[in-house]
Amino acid sequence: MYRRREERKAEEELERKTVSFTGHRPNKLGNCYSLADERSKYISKKLKPVLIELIKNDGIERFVSGGAIGFDQIAFWTVQGLKNTVHSSIKNVVAVPFKNQAIKWTDRETQHWYKKMIEVADEVVYVDELPEYKVEGVPIGDYHVAKMQKRNEYMVDKSRIIVSTWDGTKGGTGNCCRYIRKVGKTLYNLRPQYDFELDITYGFNG
Repeated sequence: MYRRREERKAEEELERKTVSFTGHRPNKLGNCYSLADERSKYISKKLKPVLIELIKNDGIERFVSGGAIGFDQIAFWTVQGLKNTVHSSIKNVVAVPFKNQAIKWTDRETQHWYKKMIEVADEVVYVDELPEYKVEGVPIGDYHVAKMQKRNEYMVDKSRIIVSTWDGTKGGTGNCCRYIRKVGKTLYNLRPQYDFELDITYGFNG
């Protein structure tokens, strides 16, 4: 019992220092399919000061992104830029819904940056391999739409604050933001329909 209590204490301490990301795919963010696209760079520019503020004033040391095309990858590489320059101690983590996530992505550049992300990440978590987040009846490593939501729930559960780009519409990001509210976490939403203006909703559980 003592050991379990200590493990839970360590988990809570890690959660207190962790931020996760959720956000739209490129088609809802100005078609920023390439990380070299000016739109991708603009979103990164809007995100960067928010992350610096969280590091300096909220004690955030660990960032978890979902690895998908769009905001997930923009967030990962924005964090990596900070890690490579002024905040070398931060951890940059990828939470992958299932091992073969990128298998259907046909664009060569997308495949390149995904593989590079997996290589340079401080940690890669394959969420469907975790017993409490597996989808029953679906083999580990295989695609299933429910695994995307499980990945999102994992990231929210393991974080104190979630940073999003959500325009209020239905979909995977909307489902994730509703889950954030349900469990009472704090949401920093960069609203894409208002030039990524920051809107903060404080939760009762972090």
